[in-house]
Amino acid sequence: MISHRGSAVRAASGRRFAALALIAVGAAGCTDWAGYDLDYLLGRIPVLSTMRSTVSYDPQSFARLPAPNTVPVESPAGEILPPFDQTQLDSVGAVLTNPLEPTAEVLARGEFVYNNLCFSCHGAGGVGNGPVVGPGKFPLGPTLVGGTALTRSDGYIYGVIRVGRGLMPPYADRISHNDRWAVVHYIRQLQRQAGATVPPTTAQ
Repeated sequence: MISHRGSAVRAASGRRFAALALIAVGAAGCTDWAGYDLDYLLGRIPVLSTMRSTVSYDPQSFARLPAPNTVPVESPAGEILPPFDQTQLDSVGAVLTNPLEPTAEVLARGEFVYNNLCFSCHGAGGVGNGPVVGPGKFPLGPTLVGGTALTRSDGYIYGVIRVGRGLMPPYADRISHNDRWAVVHYIRQLQRQAGATVPPTTAQ
């Protein structure tokens, strides 16, 4: 008898749930003039109130346009050199040559990219005294205008920008192929300004 009564209660509950579901579906088709629109009714629930006006974007569209002066992550021609890693910097540096001439435009581009992405560690003059370097900050900002940097080829410096080395992370996803070469030219300019002798293999 108890089991039969429990089954009856469950059946009645199931019928009530089905009836409520039908009412909800029917209400969804009602107009809003009487306040029965399910969308608006749900919007009165605080946790759901911000969801009914959420903007939906097409999968292939930008949610928002890139910020002004955004640095592209790749050159218009794409990545034209095969992949390599940090263990291959010496061999890569020996064969890669800078394809860009150090024109005023190229140097200006190199300076722009350097100031946006390299300045924080290497500093304005390339001596390694950027604002993130110091006690309680980043431990080391290697100089680009002295030491071993002066003995490195253009290809080696390009490679370090692309794949990183030591504490320096790779910048392949932030600096495009041509922009890396422009930065190399700008680094050579900083070296000359510091009175250093640039390797003879570098375009003058």
